[in-house]
Amino acid sequence: MNDSSPTTSSLDLVLALDSGSQSSRALLFDGQGQVLSQASRAHAPMLYPSPGAVEQCPRDIRDCLFGASLDCLEAWGGDRGRIAAVAITTQRATAIPVDADGEPMGDLVSWLDQRKASLQSERSRVLRAALRVMGEDALVPRLLSRSFARQWRERDPALLAQLRWLTPLEAWIHHQLCGRMALAPGGLVGAWPVDVKRRDWDQRGLLMGLLGFRREWLPEIVEAGREIGQVTAGGEALSGIPAGTSVISCGGDKQAEALGVGVRPQRPGIAAVSLGTASTLSVAVGRPRMSPSYRWFTVPSAEQGSWQLEYMVFRGFWTVAWFAREFARDLQAKAEAEGLPVEALLCREAESVPPGSDGLVTWPRWSPTLQHPEEVGTLMGLRETHGRAQVFRSLLEGIAFDLRRGRVVIERASGEPIRELRVGGGGSRSAVVVQLLADVLDLP
Repeated sequence: MNDSSPTTSSLDLVLALDSGSQSSRALLFDGQGQVLSQASRAHAPMLYPSPGAVEQCPRDIRDCLFGASLDCLEAWGGDRGRIAAVAITTQRATAIPVDADGEPMGDLVSWLDQRKASLQSERSRVLRAALRVMGEDALVPRLLSRSFARQWRERDPALLAQLRWLTPLEAWIHHQLCGRMALAPGGLVGAWPVDVKRRDWDQRGLLMGLLGFRREWLPEIVEAGREIGQVTAGGEALSGIPAGTSVISCGGDKQAEALGVGVRPQRPGIAAVSLGTASTLSVAVGRPRMSPSYRWFTVPSAEQGSWQLEYMVFRGFWTVAWFAREFARDLQAKAEAEGLPVEALLCREAESVPPGSDGLVTWPRWSPTLQHPEEVGTLMGLRETHGRAQVFRSLLEGIAFDLRRGRVVIERASGEPIRELRVGGGGSRSAVVVQLLADVLDLP
């Protein structure tokens, strides 16, 4: 054996790569879970090519994620041969059309995208008649209309005829790093033909057909904790991770976050709250429990034999970033001078406002959801005495109260009372936000 090759005992580090909606990051951990180094890069602004459309450049996301890996490893400066494995999580419910060479044929469609397929073009006369009887506002027609395959069949049928894969972002990132188009069961979120209980693609073909997919378009599924492949020479050039390093299947970003804070079926009563672009409250269960009306989502966890029951505030802390961008531009220079995000300065302002925001109430539903397509956000109780601080605190309280409603939903679904919260995501960096959340949900 080459003397310069790392021994088994020296493989004591793990690299975690996470690509969210607005940025990507890399964290290097030692065997005790301590962070040795970390780095992040912001994505290019989202694209809005038509009404309701929300897209991103997949190459930009890849370059930011692998660029963050390079920055993280360079900042650490240690022997990269000590990295035992790398695991990747990404934003969920995305889609990229990919050709036979693994190259994107268009932009990534974001989970924030609001476009729908018209079910009037359904080829089956029986199904078309059934959908007409149900009405376009019924849950099943709404679900079918959100299918990426159905949308592209209407919008760009030539693309469907040419593509090799129609894949979530996670699988394409794995392909770029190790050459295999594959993802974990936790990446199976959204209007995809998924058998949630089996943690696999639909094998019977019914859901595959209803949603308009072909099995050959879809990537492989590799169970969480198993090796997807090894970093290729090309992957090393992009990311700085040594060729031959194991790439381990993990799962969606929310599921990985929950597992990382100790939310597991063996530890009932603990819930994960993720204060990200989408804000969620979830618990882990040993058996999947489905909601026919999607009051909660049931998704595979980032470990085998486990599922998460997840309540979602669809745009969650996206609304916080939106508020900072639209109503706090005057704070930008000060934030840059202090090395802080604008949201941190807004939290300082909100800290001076008493609970209840001086009577101002915000319902933070800025976008329609699958369950409630007619839903809109609301600001109630506005008076001339209110200023930016009250409005911002009211927005934070609105998100917290929405998650409180989620607590009730998830407790009923799981049959277990929630006794403790474990909080992550960008919003968790604010002591003001975390204390407000604990107060509203009345939980530590």
